[in-house]
Amino acid sequence: MTVTNETGSTQDDAIVGLQSGAPYGTVYATEHQTRGRGRRGRGWLTTPGGLLFSVITRADAASPGAPGRLTIAAVVGAARAIQACTGASASIKWPNDLVFGQAKAGGVLVETFGDAAVIGVGLNAASGAGMADGQATTALAALATRAFDRNELLAACVVLILECLAAEGDARDAVHAEWVRRSMLLGLQVEVSGTLGVRGVVEGFDPDGTLRLRDAGGNLRQISSGEVSLRVLTDAQPHRP
Repeated sequence: MTVTNETGSTQDDAIVGLQSGAPYGTVYATEHQTRGRGRRGRGWLTTPGGLLFSVITRADAASPGAPGRLTIAAVVGAARAIQACTGASASIKWPNDLVFGQAKAGGVLVETFGDAAVIGVGLNAASGAGMADGQATTALAALATRAFDRNELLAACVVLILECLAAEGDARDAVHAEWVRRSMLLGLQVEVSGTLGVRGVVEGFDPDGTLRLRDAGGNLRQISSGEVSLRVLTDAQPHRP
């Protein structure tokens, strides 16, 4: 593990490490990022007392749907770690945000490189509520039902993310089912921004992370995470299968 007080981006550090021959499972962590980034090139806000790290892992990027499956596994692994260490149960805002109510507490970024992937995780562990890119944020410390240590949480995140990534068969199905169960969007009406520009009700998610949306005309639309962002249009509670 490589730990720094400050770096540009743990994701970039891990990519350099991968290119230099760092083995699978190598972790890069920092206290502060100056160029952190999220999905679709968005900036990632670094807050004091946050948990910021990236891990190099094995992947088959040539396999159909690989990035989506990796994202599912990473987000579920992080959610399991949060619950194990803090007692707080996170919901998932498709495809990669960890939220409590409507407030974001963290997110995951997956980038693939041939037979490898770099998975970045950012969690707002200790700072108070605020706003980032127009979205309300919250801290795990404010939600925890018991005291937790950031090092313990980091270790749990790495172990459980790698465990979810390695899951096969029924275990992989269980990871996907948990990702669906934790969704804050299932059964809600949302607006799809970007190239599609449609509204509809979220009906479910495929194993590769594709979102299934029933639009106003009754048509089933399949939406990949790389194309859009979503805005919830109703305060109704999501349906739980």
